Amino acid sequence: MSKGKKIIAFIVVLLVIGGATFAGVYFTSMKGGDTAKVVVIEEITSEVGEVFVNLSDTDAKRYVKLKLSIGFDEKNKELTAEVEKKHAVIRDVVVHYFESCTVENLEAANEEALKSELIKRLNQKLTKGVILNVYITEKIVQ
Repeated sequence: MSKGKKIIAFIVVLLVIGGATFAGVYFTSMKGGDTAKVVVIEEITSEVGEVFVNLSDTDAKRYVKLKLSIGFDEKNKELTAEVEKKHAVIRDVVVHYFESCTVENLEAANEEALKSELIKRLNQKLTKGVILNVYITEKIVQ
């Protein structure tokens, strides 16, 4: 075989190997897409109740009055029982958390960060599951 034919044969072999690799990856990824499952979590809420605390602002006496609920997986019966059992602990965490806040922390722009931090603190006290959401149903800052 001449040198030119060897180069062409080598290129053809590379193209066949590359095409086979591409086809294998493509069809394998298509199979994986069919088996993906969507997990839907049904959420239940539990009222924490009304919280009325002084804020930690140093420039003036300010307070906040809140009503809030926590949301968690309805199917987790152990967590439901734990939330009921630890209601006082949950209220304590909420009260101490909001006492450490300032008026700036309670502004609408900071609400997601506020909720995320509260969820993190609450989850540190739970062992049977996690709190997914905090819902503030009433908020008065003065």
